[in-house]
Amino acid sequence: MGIFDFIKGNKKVKSEKTEKPSPEQKLFSEKAIEIVIPTFEQFGFKKHRIEIGKHSSTIIYRKEDQYLKISSTTYPRDYPYHYNIIFGEGDSEDFYEWDWNSIALWKFKEKIEPKLKASEFTFPTEKGVKPSLENANSELLEFGQTFLNGDLTLFHEIRKEQNKNREPYKIHSPDKNGNYKTTYELKSVEQKKKYS
Repeated sequence: MGIFDFIKGNKKVKSEKTEKPSPEQKLFSEKAIEIVIPTFEQFGFKKHRIEIGKHSSTIIYRKEDQYLKISSTTYPRDYPYHYNIIFGEGDSEDFYEWDWNSIALWKFKEKIEPKLKASEFTFPTEKGVKPSLENANSELLEFGQTFLNGDLTLFHEIRKEQNKNREPYKIHSPDKNGNYKTTYELKSVEQKKKYS
């Protein structure tokens, strides 16, 4: 079954990208659904949204207030290309919420085993898709166990550390004399207070 058959077969999918998916993103998403999604479902997460585009893909599964997201990018400006498995709490659709209230799997790995190399997963070439996603799924089971089982204690600890030294978004705008001033964007100031 291809990715589009999978999407069509589920009426609960909220939205789909209308641009034509690239062969790389299509293959990546198909294999992610085949290899990683059974783990999401094993822990009670249900399909929320799947978007596959020319340069990115997003697969989100939710369980009550928690969500898991597989996010990939092959945008030229995002080089080196990569993907992540992301743990989140709250609204997975609101940018400010997910940007401040989610943690990548590699942050869990870094916290649990500081001596191990931890970073985003390199977006795989065609021959490397299956082994890369199998490795990601193994790391999900090894380092994401608390989150998968609904215990958010470690998630909250890592989120607080991640946001502690992070600055709210800055806005550069001209004043009445044409001089630029910098201010903090108010919503991100609120999110920093809330999640730090």
